[in-house]
Amino acid sequence: MRKIITILLLACLAAGCYKEIRIPTEDKDPVLVMNAQMDNLEETHVVNLSRSLLSKVEPLPGAQVKVYVNGSLVAEAVEIAEEYAWNRTAYAFKATFQPGDEVRIEASKDAFNASSTVIVPPAVAIASVDTSSVRMTYLDDTSDYLQLKARFQDRPGDSWYGVDQRITDLWEYLDEEGSIIPGYTAVSNTFGSIETGFDPVISEGSGKTSGSDFAALLSVENTYNCFSDSPIAGEECTLRVMTYPWNVYLNDFRYGLLVPEAMQDNPDAWSILAKLPARVHRECYFRLRSLDFAQYHYLKALNNLETFGTEMSFLVEPTTIPCNVEGGLGFVGIETVTEFCYARFEREYEPMDTIYY
Repeated sequence: MRKIITILLLACLAAGCYKEIRIPTEDKDPVLVMNAQMDNLEETHVVNLSRSLLSKVEPLPGAQVKVYVNGSLVAEAVEIAEEYAWNRTAYAFKATFQPGDEVRIEASKDAFNASSTVIVPPAVAIASVDTSSVRMTYLDDTSDYLQLKARFQDRPGDSWYGVDQRITDLWEYLDEEGSIIPGYTAVSNTFGSIETGFDPVISEGSGKTSGSDFAALLSVENTYNCFSDSPIAGEECTLRVMTYPWNVYLNDFRYGLLVPEAMQDNPDAWSILAKLPARVHRECYFRLRSLDFAQYHYLKALNNLETFGTEMSFLVEPTTIPCNVEGGLGFVGIETVTEFCYARFEREYEPMDTIYY
């Protein structure tokens, strides 16, 4: 009987109807593409514009970009040069955003006219942060990590969040007597890693830690560390994450030498700084990001695209990328970020000629 059923199924598939899908191969009318990811803590923001055709995406220089907050014009973005511009043109502007603000960005050039309107999501306060040192093996490497527990109250209604950490380094170059050389200081900002492989929600205050994508927060599949509040709706909970705040040392900022602003035009900056010892003051910030649903949905879609988008498998469904740009394509998002400094320390380095690779 099982063989008969199999044969019948094959017959049905063979006789099934199909529809031929024709994929256009010629470029149609170009479309303006606007993309921006912003937050409330930054003062300078960047909007990227492109001209999209079926076969390629091109930069869009010379556009006019206006920014409105609550109906009032607050800035006109200025075109800036990028080291790695790829197929876009960057426009920068300065503005401050507050929770509840209505932010509208309008871009125009010739026949192109596009805009996007975003409501800045509510702020979420971090009630407390507790840290402890933990010995952990991750990816066959055993190291001392910081276990960070951040407590916060879920905001009313359906809510969406993300987490990450920011690291700020103040670099000071020293003379032979160990004194700071005036003008030889520089600041670098990086986003440090948050380790994965466990449920980040512990039982205190939340009551349940599984279900939905919340249990998958910070897993390998959750590149942007975003999650919904469905398992903890309306409750106070504690997030637990593992961080490694000592990384990013002796990296490009040292080997590539982060050049102070006062030395940007000095062709001998490398040789001068390489002969000097350096002291680095590090501050580590845990960041709780408040998102609206559109931003959450967009980040999840990007994650799916980056994870499965290149797989040649009939089991993988196409990924739909949300768009909130009127008259064009793209996505403009604004996050409301709450930061908490959980670690401060310093390290010193000898001159580069004492470092052996």
